[in-house]
Amino acid sequence: MGLKIVELFKSIVLTVLVLLSMLLTFSIWNYTPNLQTINDTRVNQINLGTEKTLHDVVKPFRILYKDEGVFQGTVDSSKIDEVLINLAAWKSSEIKFIQGNLSEQKVNSLTNEDKRITLFYDAEVPIKIMNSILLLTQSDLPDASFNRLIIDWSNLSVENRITIYFVNSEKRTSYSTNIAVDYYQFISKIIKPSSNLGNYLEIARGNALSLYVPESPIELLNLTYTIGEISPNTFKDILFIEPSIVQRSIDSTSSDKYIDGMALMTVDSNSKVLNYVYPASESIGEIPSATLLLDSFEFINDHGGFTGSYRFKNMNTTRHIVEYQLYLQGLPVFSSITTKISTTWGDNQIFRYRRPYYFLDSNISSDKNIVKLPSGIEMIEKIKRSKNVKLESIDELYIGYYFSQISESGYALEPRWFAIINDNWIGLTSEILGGDEYGLE
Repeated sequence: MGLKIVELFKSIVLTVLVLLSMLLTFSIWNYTPNLQTINDTRVNQINLGTEKTLHDVVKPFRILYKDEGVFQGTVDSSKIDEVLINLAAWKSSEIKFIQGNLSEQKVNSLTNEDKRITLFYDAEVPIKIMNSILLLTQSDLPDASFNRLIIDWSNLSVENRITIYFVNSEKRTSYSTNIAVDYYQFISKIIKPSSNLGNYLEIARGNALSLYVPESPIELLNLTYTIGEISPNTFKDILFIEPSIVQRSIDSTSSDKYIDGMALMTVDSNSKVLNYVYPASESIGEIPSATLLLDSFEFINDHGGFTGSYRFKNMNTTRHIVEYQLYLQGLPVFSSITTKISTTWGDNQIFRYRRPYYFLDSNISSDKNIVKLPSGIEMIEKIKRSKNVKLESIDELYIGYYFSQISESGYALEPRWFAIINDNWIGLTSEILGGDEYGLE
């Protein structure tokens, strides 16, 4: 009798355990946790400055009008912005391929015909990024680039439309699109303001691309600025994955290294330049030019890295390099120390990042020291007489600032003429050109 009771008890316990197991399994299957959404934000996100728009960085350096046989133009950023802002309000039609293998004469003629406006860019701009700047409604934009945006308004009075040409003077290609515009708005907002601009001259060079220079002498102020510095430790916190494990070593009185076993950052306190490298991300794979430019721009912009008026200056798609040049008051700033930000893109992340860690802080010019620079035609004549610079070798000719230290806290920004030859700048001083002093020292 006792044995039967024990067996019965075991059966009851086993049944209860099976039922509990089934209940637990059912509960697990049907359980929905009350999870809170976690925002994907970095707690230690650091911003060095204000974020910029693509329009702020991909900007023409000159606008040139041609009408009734006369060129008028400016490098004034506000004047250029007015034109681009108005253009962005009008919808374009489909962008079409027009011509390849353009001759130098054809490129020149596209700029030189009457009722044309040309916007000159330092570098080749991918058309695919222009929907961030202009109102391009086409979804499949061509995989092409341009360095001159030419507005043809010769048919405006008849057809109420303009034609925009995307011309690449390096690759000798041309694309175009039509935009329907209101005649009176276009004339009042874009054409009439050009009457206040200075005259320019075309410098024809036979079979080469023409140069365009101001007709009159240019007066600019010598400027003196103090500079600010961003601590390299701040860049360490931005660039390294685990800043807390980064080790700093002092190579010399002017050189430091930061390393975490995966990445390296070197800092030169004399030139105030840092160079960050993440070797594991190095890549030789092809990157489309639009993707390369946008990745570079977003990487710098995400930490507010455009700590001045930097503009897109150059891109090497083969080596994945994008460069940005410092500008001030619409003029490029050149120096014996770097005034460029450079990125080299790797495998879905930054491979190399080289930049100044200084920034222009305050203008402390105490007096109006005006420099009168020669007119464009005067500079052309000086270049023609020079043994050091050949007119045919110049890619671009314009006025900029030469940046140099003049005291412990003061830095001079001196207006000068500059020539760009094979992507390198040359200050056209009297030592380079020979002859008398003319305010370019």
